[in-house]
Amino acid sequence: MAQTFYPITPTEIVAGTQNEWVTMNASALIAEGATGVVLHCVNINSSARALGLRKNGSTDDRTVDLHGYGHCWAAIGVDASRYFEAYVGTSYEDFDIYVVGYTMSRVTFSTNADDMSLGVTGSWQPIDCSTEAPSAIGLIFEIIAPSWLESGLRKNGSSDDRHPDVKNHRCFGAIIGCDDAQICEGYIEGTTTDFFLLGYITDGCTLNTNADDVSLGSTAEWLDLSALPSGVNMGFIEVISNASLDFGLRKNDTAEDIYRYVSRHAWGIVECDASQIIEGKIANTGVDFFVVGYSEVIVPPAYIPRHSGTAGVIII
Repeated sequence: MAQTFYPITPTEIVAGTQNEWVTMNASALIAEGATGVVLHCVNINSSARALGLRKNGSTDDRTVDLHGYGHCWAAIGVDASRYFEAYVGTSYEDFDIYVVGYTMSRVTFSTNADDMSLGVTGSWQPIDCSTEAPSAIGLIFEIIAPSWLESGLRKNGSSDDRHPDVKNHRCFGAIIGCDDAQICEGYIEGTTTDFFLLGYITDGCTLNTNADDVSLGSTAEWLDLSALPSGVNMGFIEVISNASLDFGLRKNDTAEDIYRYVSRHAWGIVECDASQIIEGKIANTGVDFFVVGYSEVIVPPAYIPRHSGTAGVIII
């Protein structure tokens, strides 16, 4: 089984310019041949700020607000030089963007995302990605809504029924399984909610038909989530809340303490430790965690950059 997702110690990468698309050089952090980066984006300002992410060379231009004090994970493509592009509005100093991992050849990203938006509201509808994502077992979406509207994604054949409100870039790296015909299902409350297919996974991961509920019962402290299966290195965790509530997800026994808003709906792409443990922290039991899938591990090549100690910063 080929490994597809490689975690690294979170390392900040700074745009350095605001209100324009900036080329971000991740070549010092991710391996040659990488197809994408996994990012953890944090708005450290109390007000909403525009954020956009795209593969270098893309003409996509989606730059919508991320909630004040909000955070989200993302998976976005890189070019052959391992560059991607970011847009931060108002002030680049309002955002902390961390590279937390990368993907290799079994994850493919389009230069321009495919618009897979639905026209039917109020029920689960099939999203056929067979043309855009041949041989896929998993799909990577960006979800955008201009106002508070319900939306959801699930693997075709699932009985899961989670579709809370989402506004703007609440789901930047939504990873969900598809069936053998590359069909997943989507739910929207209004047709102004859009689904953009950023990329797809063909191997090296398991995507659950029905997600595993690993929600916590205690608040305001870092606690172990239920262990992922043996041989796993990263979990794909759907986060649901009934209000704008603080939450955090991190590798077990690390000092990272990013604990900020989820505005109803997000996805985490999070490294686990050697015992397959991820830690979570919630402000209120109205925040729930669901494992929609995970990445299997192989021994990484010796040349892959690994970091220890205090996370570094690269200024672009």
